[in-house]
Amino acid sequence: MKVFNFLFLMLLAQIAFAQKTFVFPKIKSQVTSIEQLTPINWTVIETANGDLNNDGTDDLAVVFESDKITDETRTYGDNNSEIIKETQKPRILALFFKDKSSGVYYLSNQNNDFILRSQEGGKLGDPLSQIGIKDQQLYLRFQGGAEWRWEMGYTFKFENNDWFLTSAINLYFNQNTGDMTERIYDFKTRELFTTIGNLHRRDVANIKTSEVLYFSQLRTFKTFKKPWAWEIMPNVYL
Repeated sequence: MKVFNFLFLMLLAQIAFAQKTFVFPKIKSQVTSIEQLTPINWTVIETANGDLNNDGTDDLAVVFESDKITDETRTYGDNNSEIIKETQKPRILALFFKDKSSGVYYLSNQNNDFILRSQEGGKLGDPLSQIGIKDQQLYLRFQGGAEWRWEMGYTFKFENNDWFLTSAINLYFNQNTGDMTERIYDFKTRELFTTIGNLHRRDVANIKTSEVLYFSQLRTFKTFKKPWAWEIMPNVYL
């Protein structure tokens, strides 16, 4: 009887957990306007237009934010360990290709993890600083911190039917002293450019180095879940 009661309680706990698990909406696969693609109880907070697939037509990148606060378990340190529970408004990145003849937008990618949430920027507030499209590439920029501040930038390009991370930048600096470390990653050429020194004396006393980047293959939205989820070198997270 005790075993039965224990199993029954475990079943109830699993049901309760399932009921509380947040479910992301599926973005419509084809639309003609942003209004049509916005899910119920979600709001568009950022958009960018530009050619993403080199067909001469302006495509569309959209960031949605939920109107409701919920619990999320977020990844830090590696691409699989969801170790930080946060209560905030989830976000979605959606990328669309526009058909030149019909004007219809076709969904290329929906990503529920990569865009940092409004509470993930520290004392500076919302870390999402820029989303843009240029030279058939998607640019995502984040910033945050307090006295010690950070800036993270990621560039993705659509090639071979997938979205590949082609370059990135990571800047960490002290707002008061200007002490900083900047790393620029070129994943196409497998090069890392590092600058250590001071923001206010970039061309005087700073030390600049370059080295080979070692990694097995280019990361995509599928294999690079979100900022700070790739330990690209020992104790260096991108």
